[in-house]
Amino acid sequence: MKTSLNKLLPTCSLLLVILFAGNTVSAQLLELPEISTPVPVTATSHPLLAANHQQVPLDLADYGYVEQEYLLSGEAGVYDWPSGDGTDPLEPLAAGPYQTRILVRRPAAISAASGVVIVEALNPSSPVDLPIMWAESHLQFMADGVTWVGVTVKPNTMIALKRFDPARYASLSMAHPENGPTCAASAINSWSNPTTPDDETGLAWDMLTQLGLLLKSDNADNPAGAPAQRLYMTGQSQTAGYARTYTTVFARAIENALGEPLYDGYLYSGSPPWQVPLHQCMEEFPEGDPRLLTGPAGVPVIELFAQGDIGTNIGVRRQDAESQDDLYRRYEVAGGVHVDPWEGRSSPSDEDMLQAVGGLGAEPICDQVDVEPSDFPNRYLMNAAWRNLDAWVRDGNPAPRSPRLELVPEASAAFDPAASFVVDEHGNALGGVRTPYVDVPMARWIGAKTPSFNCMFYGYKISFDKDRLEALYSSHADYVRQVRESVEDLQAQGWLTRENGAEIIREAELAPVP
Repeated sequence: MKTSLNKLLPTCSLLLVILFAGNTVSAQLLELPEISTPVPVTATSHPLLAANHQQVPLDLADYGYVEQEYLLSGEAGVYDWPSGDGTDPLEPLAAGPYQTRILVRRPAAISAASGVVIVEALNPSSPVDLPIMWAESHLQFMADGVTWVGVTVKPNTMIALKRFDPARYASLSMAHPENGPTCAASAINSWSNPTTPDDETGLAWDMLTQLGLLLKSDNADNPAGAPAQRLYMTGQSQTAGYARTYTTVFARAIENALGEPLYDGYLYSGSPPWQVPLHQCMEEFPEGDPRLLTGPAGVPVIELFAQGDIGTNIGVRRQDAESQDDLYRRYEVAGGVHVDPWEGRSSPSDEDMLQAVGGLGAEPICDQVDVEPSDFPNRYLMNAAWRNLDAWVRDGNPAPRSPRLELVPEASAAFDPAASFVVDEHGNALGGVRTPYVDVPMARWIGAKTPSFNCMFYGYKISFDKDRLEALYSSHADYVRQVRESVEDLQAQGWLTRENGAEIIREAELAPVP
């Protein structure tokens, strides 16, 4: 019989769970972390990522929301990859203290909260925390009464936080635990970098677990204001990798310990084709290792991939599933890009970025120079996926299935973002999750640039000229009619929300189609 987490987790800080596996007994400590009172916002100190200090400032009060930052502290284990099928106990190799920060955005009135809480591991690639999944779907989150919690998970962005505000963030730490796995800086796993031997990226896993425990508890210090009824984990790009590894390694082991899932579902976008190392001295898995595939989590998992992601992710494609232990969907979005302009609106302001890292990031130099940058709206497909995930968890209604993007036979050997997809007469990729942008097109969408790895994050489009548009659409009214029909069809299949469908139709009504 499963026991409610709210009853299982006491107000005191420590729960010891004994796991049995064959003849071995190991111990896993599941702690409620210590949480500070909200860190004050003053005239001279605010959170890095504060909504009213982002590229396009957002006044959360206009949406009935509040923002609070907290410091979270605890003891985290450092783990190695489990043997067997991933359900074996996870015994720490070492353990040590950490302190991180969380940024909470929730309805000001707890009665207005839906009970859904989303934990986003903040993307550390810039190297500042970026709230990319919040950026894409924040309007829907707030319309739906969702509580969003962003959490710092990597030592390199703690450096940026301390540079940004040395007093506010002085105590943040992911220090290497005593007796933890050690290696020289030159031997640190490349996917753990940037880090140093004095740090340990592997503390992040228990940080995510303990934060989830706190958010589901009836502890008076729960920053959501009430126990989460449905708790989801998310991330984008590098931190989609964190969510993916957590899904594969930790989800079922923790469910075995607690008697029910901690995170009730996972949705993340653009995960890398490797598993994030469980500790920074861990060796990489060789190509073709089955551990590279997303494993069964026992709860619904939705992985989103833009068309621009496919070149790096061909090798980890797996089939959708709908068994008791493996509830899985992989969505590949025709025309989609890894980085879109919308997400940048929620990045820190230029002033805050300069203070945190001393400079502003720039796109890499790629072969495609004089092209129109892609503004493909990833957010519309993400919003529908969030609604589908919640329906799957809440009501047991499985999320829709989608075919994979169609690839030419030689794509796996030598991937070319502009030539590796089977395309229609307009040059747009066939298969995958569809939108009116590719089915009633005004442009050809290419999901990535070349030649470097970082170039693949940025897509471009080739807009149709006036003659091409006149050949496709007999009038502006004809174009709008076709968009409306496409929207209605996609809504019926579960690929667009009603609200986003209305936005797309309004956009079509203003489009420069003859």
